[in-house]
Amino acid sequence: MKNLRLFIILVILFLIFLPGFAKLQELKAKLAETEEKIRKAQRQNAVLEQRIAQMQNNTAYLEMVARDKLGIVKKGETVLKIVRDDGTVPENTTQNAL
Repeated sequence: MKNLRLFIILVILFLIFLPGFAKLQELKAKLAETEEKIRKAQRQNAVLEQRIAQMQNNTAYLEMVARDKLGIVKKGETVLKIVRDDGTVPENTTQNAL
C-alpha cells in the first residue's frame, strides 16, 4: 500500500512538472535562436556601417560603385558591351575604355 501511494505521488509530481519542463526547453531553444539572429543582424550592421564609412570617405570607391553597379561612364569614354551569340549579355562584362 505504501509503495502504491508513493508511486501515485511520483506519477502526479511527474505529470505536474513535465509540461513546465517541456516549456522551459522550448523557451531555451527560442532564446538560442533569437540570440543567433541578433548576432547575425549585428554582423550585417557592422558590414553595412563599414560600407557607409567607405562611401562617405572615399570618392574613388563611390566612382567604382557608380561605374560597376549603375554603368556610369565619364565623358569621352567608350563603353564596350559583350554580347553572346544568343543575344544575352553576361553580367558584369561592361568594360570602360579610355
